This record gives sequence, structure tokens and C-alpha cells, in this order.
Amino acid sequence: MAIGVSKYDLYKYVLQADLGIDPDLQTVFWMKPKTGREANEQTRHYMRAIKEKREGERDMDVSAANAADIVNFGLSVKKIENFAFPQEYYEEHSSLMEKIIKRSDGRLYMPVIDSDDMLADVCRCLDNESLREISEVSNSISRLKESQKK
Repeated sequence: MAIGVSKYDLYKYVLQADLGIDPDLQTVFWMKPKTGREANEQTRHYMRAIKEKREGERDMDVSAANAADIVNFGLSVKKIENFAFPQEYYEEHSSLMEKIIKRSDGRLYMPVIDSDDMLADVCRCLDNESLREISEVSNSISRLKESQKK
């Protein structure tokens, strides 16, 4: 039976690379699956990053592609728990120092990230493999539901 996607139902997701580490150190992404409309919006943003040139050649506008990544990420990821920004991020955002915690592995972590600006910052500093995994999982409600069992 097909069921519509609620914008209020969030699913806990842990990246595959984090599954083997101590659960207290895992980063948790709270996500909602994309609707068909949102997937179309995502595609539209990526299509804007491709520019047609002469003789059928194409070129990519990197700034537009980066913006599309942030839109795509923001359509699904609504909250993140236990995320470690790179050290330079904390140096550039010293006002966050009162919110961070130092964990047993020595890294500085944000316990909760739920503002659109900081979620976009996470998207900007994630490695490509993690960003791709999040994008793929957000397109599948069954994969998000399956991740609840882990």
C-alpha cells in the first residue's frame, strides 16, 4: 500500500561508515524521504548547473552544482546529532564554543544541529561519499525505514 510522505515523520539514519564505531560517537542524521515533487525540484537545481555550449558540448557551473547539493541536502536532512566539524570551522565560528562538547576521541562535536544555515555548513564540509549516500537514502522511504532496525 502506498502512503504519502509526511513532512513531520523523521527517520534516524547513521552512515554506513559509522555503523562499526561506538554508538555514542556515531553521527545521526534525522531525515525525511523526498516526495516526487521534491525529487523533481532537486533535478531542476542540478540541471541549472549544466550549461549547453556550442556543438553539443556541456559545461558545469560549479557554484550552481554546490548550491544544488545544499538544496538536495536541505530537502531531507532536518536535524543532525553528534557531528564533528573540522577544527577550522570552530575557529571561524568562535560563538559556537559554548555549544560544543569534547568527546572521548578528542574531537569537538556539536550535540545538535537543526538550523538551516548550520545544516548547509555540514553539507559543505561532508566528504563526497557521505553526501552521495545521504542523497541516495533520502530517495527511498524503504531504506530509511530499514535503517530504524539497525
